Amino acid sequence: MGRAMLVSVTPGDLVVEILGAGSGYPTSSRDTSSLLVGAAEGWTAIECPGSIVHKLEARGLSMDLLRRLILTHKHIDHVYGVPHLVHAMGIEGRVEEINLLAPAQTLATVAEMVAVHELTDDWYPAIRLTEISAAGQSELLRVPSLRITATGVAHTCDTIALRFETEAAAVCYSSDTRPCASVTRLATGADILLHDCGGPHRLREAFSGGHSSAREAGIVAAEAGVRKLVLMHLGARDENILKECQLEAQATFGRPVDLAMDGMRWIFSGGGKRGA
Repeated sequence: MGRAMLVSVTPGDLVVEILGAGSGYPTSSRDTSSLLVGAAEGWTAIECPGSIVHKLEARGLSMDLLRRLILTHKHIDHVYGVPHLVHAMGIEGRVEEINLLAPAQTLATVAEMVAVHELTDDWYPAIRLTEISAAGQSELLRVPSLRITATGVAHTCDTIALRFETEAAAVCYSSDTRPCASVTRLATGADILLHDCGGPHRLREAFSGGHSSAREAGIVAAEAGVRKLVLMHLGARDENILKECQLEAQATFGRPVDLAMDGMRWIFSGGGKRGA
């Protein structure tokens, strides 16, 4: 396969790419969950698994072009690549500080990781830690080319969902969560909802403490009135179970549902999808 190169982004555009579509135990086809979001003001990485540097490099993204990193919660599959990313930025010679946004629990975890790996001397770029409240909804960024909104969700630790919006489109990422009203509110009217799916509803006892079933994801998407539902955080190795999840979500959503795959990309311009 060739490199999934970056696209040019003009004012109003919104680009969302799934870097990893899987759960905390990646499969041969799905890495741990992460996203790359592009707008005219720059690029934002969501989550930081161990492969993040490789994936940014494969897309031709210089470390200087990454405006911010947002982590939705402290669990290892979402944060364990942070030391490597900071180290790579030091190697590349990045001078501008890194803006890292996350809930307080996650920032504490990141600070410990940075200290353990001694990433605080002048050879590395400074890290600006910005707290995101996991107690309610908050606006993280509003510039002419992009609005980012966060809300607390129902996981096993403080966790946030995210909404990215330009004049062209809105995309919502639930992160890891049980079905909850805060995701429904955040995703209302979105073009795409990337929603957590721990598995089919019949197996929900195995994951219901912190994740949603496919049926529940479909219900959230239907209540939010989104145009497209994509199931994320997929851990099943059995294609039959994945197909069951897809059909189950379609039954409650009432529309076709996609299973997230690494490398899926949506490009919105002028209020419509330009390509995927």
